[in-house]
Amino acid sequence: MFWPTSILVLLHLTRGNSPCFGRSLGISPSRTQFFKRESLTLCCGADERIMTNSKSACSQKIHECNIKLAGVHHSGSYWCDSNSGERGEAVNITVTEGSVILESPVHPVPEGTSVTLRCKSSNQSVVTPINQSYTFSRDGRLIGVGLTGEMSFAAVNRSHEGLYTCTFSGVESPGSWLAVRGELCLVSTW
Repeated sequence: MFWPTSILVLLHLTRGNSPCFGRSLGISPSRTQFFKRESLTLCCGADERIMTNSKSACSQKIHECNIKLAGVHHSGSYWCDSNSGERGEAVNITVTEGSVILESPVHPVPEGTSVTLRCKSSNQSVVTPINQSYTFSRDGRLIGVGLTGEMSFAAVNRSHEGLYTCTFSGVESPGSWLAVRGELCLVSTW
């Protein structure tokens, strides 16, 4: 006797541990904001090339680009182009000289999934003072205050979509757009 098996199918699939697949730009570490002088790697599928509107030397690289010391000039939109001219969804990367960034998902997230935003200071060795807290805002409105530097949503929906920032020690991060797409699909197989 066969029993139906339920499988969650996500809108974005990955192959193993590699962030490079399809026409989705992979970024390692997986975030869109970086401090000046950080290192990051961008990649596309094997038959694609990286494109950008920034002054980065990554433009039109075969399929992978390593940035050893990020600078403000690396800020901009990046996407994957196939050899046949198909363009993937653009990802906006921000490199800041500031001391606070917001870590958020690189790509749109499906409705119903959990999402955690993290506020990060460039000086991680600093212990948070007792009277100091992190604040999170969406579209310019305060939505949360806490001591951990994290804000989590158990199940995002379209109302969570927007431009997020965080503030620590009076310094605000650049804005990061959280995009929410269609629901998780539940597929039955026999």
